Amino acid sequence: MISVGYGEHLKSARYYLEEARKLLERGDPYDAAEEAWAAVKHATIALTMAFLSEATPPKGVSWRVFVKEALVKAGLNEDEASRWASYYIDVRDRLHGGCFHGLTYEEVEHRPLMDRAREYVDLIEKLLKQHQGE
Repeated sequence: MISVGYGEHLKSARYYLEEARKLLERGDPYDAAEEAWAAVKHATIALTMAFLSEATPPKGVSWRVFVKEALVKAGLNEDEASRWASYYIDVRDRLHGGCFHGLTYEEVEHRPLMDRAREYVDLIEKLLKQHQGE
C-alpha cells in the first residue's frame, strides 16, 4: 500500500498521462506536452517525498542531482538513476519549456519524451511499492 500523500501524486500522474494521450489523439501536441510534464512532475514529487522527505531540492542542489539521489535511495544503480534524472530534466526543459511555452513541436524530438512518461511513472510507482513493502 502506497502512503496517502504519495498515492495522491501518483493518481495525479496517471490522470495527466491519460490527458496527454487524449490531447495527442486530438492533434494538440503542445497541451499534451504540458500534461506529460505534469505527470512526470507529480511522480517525481511522490518519489522525492518518499525517499528524501522533500518536494523540491534544498538551496544549492540542482534538480538533476536531487532526482538522481532519490532514485539511488529508491534502489536504482548510479547509471540508471542518472539516465532517469536526465529524462526528468529533458521533460522539464523540452516538453514544458520548449514545446508548451516555446510553441515548438517536432514529432521526432518531443513525442518520444511524451511516450516515455508512462514508463517513468510506472517505475516510480514500482519503487514506491517496494519501499512500502520494507
